[in-house]
Amino acid sequence: MKITGLLIICCVLISLTGGCVVTKKSYTSILSDYTALDLEKQKLEEELSDTKSKNDKTISEQKNRISSLEQEIKDFKEKYTNDMAVAASRQDELSNSITTLKNESSEETQSLLQQITDLQEKYDTDITAKNDTITTLKSKHRDELETMNNKLDHEIQSNKMVSGKLLDQIEKLENMNAEKEKALNELSRQADQIEKQLRVEIENGEITLKRYKTKTIINIDNSILFDSGKAMLKKKVRKSLAKIARAINKYPENNIQIEGHTDNVPIHTEQFPSNWELSSARALAVLRFFADKTDMDPRKLSAVGYGEYHPLAPNDTKKNKRMNRRVDIVILPGG
Repeated sequence: MKITGLLIICCVLISLTGGCVVTKKSYTSILSDYTALDLEKQKLEEELSDTKSKNDKTISEQKNRISSLEQEIKDFKEKYTNDMAVAASRQDELSNSITTLKNESSEETQSLLQQITDLQEKYDTDITAKNDTITTLKSKHRDELETMNNKLDHEIQSNKMVSGKLLDQIEKLENMNAEKEKALNELSRQADQIEKQLRVEIENGEITLKRYKTKTIINIDNSILFDSGKAMLKKKVRKSLAKIARAINKYPENNIQIEGHTDNVPIHTEQFPSNWELSSARALAVLRFFADKTDMDPRKLSAVGYGEYHPLAPNDTKKNKRMNRRVDIVILPGG
C-alpha cells in the first residue's frame, strides 16, 4: 500500500521535473481523491474480512452438525438392527415353544383346543349373523320411521289446512252472527218506532204488535178486515192498513210476509173449496192493497195461506176461534 503511494508521488515529481506544469491546487485535489479512495478500499477490505470470517464460522458449524447427524443415523441403524435381531430371536423361541407345547400336549388338551377353536368360529359366525340382522333391522326401522314421519308431516299439513278452513268459517260465522245481531237490534229499534206510530190502533184493539227475536208481527183481526167467508177488504180498514204501510215503509230494507190464518171451521164454497184458499186469498188481498195503494216495494212483499194449521190457541171456544182468524203482517230483516 505504502509502496504504491510512493510510486505515485515519484511519478508526480518526475512529471514536475520533466517540464509539465502542475499547480499546487491540482496536486492537492489529486492527493485528496487518492486518500478518499484509499480509505474506502480499507473499509471494503475490512468488510470482506468480516464476511469471510462469518462464512468460515457458519461452514464450520454446518460441518459439525452434519457429522453429528451422520453419527445419530449410524447409531439408530445399529440399534434398529440389534432390535430386529432380538425380536426375530424371540419370535423363533415363541414358535418353538408353541410347537413343543402342541407336540407334548395330551389328547384331552388337543380336544379342548379344538373345542375352543370351534367355539370361536361359531361365536364369530353368530356375531356376523347378528350384526347383519341388526343392520337389516336398522334399515327397516329407518325406512318405517321415515314413512311414518312423512305420513305424520302430511297429516300435520292436512290438519293445518283443515284448521285454517275451520278458522275462516268460524270467522265468517262470527261476522255473520255479528251482522245478524246488528240487524236484530235494528229490528227491535224499528219495532219500538212502529209501535209508537200505531199506538192509537193498538189501544183501540184494532191491531196487536208482537215482538220476537227474529221478526216483528202486526196482527189484524179478520173481523175488522173481512166479512165472514169473504176475502174482500172492508173499506173502513183501508185507512188503518195505509197507516201500517207508512210505518213499516220507513224501513224499506225489510222483507214483509203476509200470512193468512183461519179457525178450524171448514168452508166449502165455489170460490173457496177449503180454508187453504180462503186464508191465501185474504193474505193476497192485503198484499195487493200494499202493492197498489201504498209506496211499498212489491219486491219486498210475499203472501202465504196457512188455513187452520197455525192456530194461536185451541179452537175450543168462540174467543179462541176469533183469535185464530187473523192476518199477520210479518216484518223480517232485509238481506
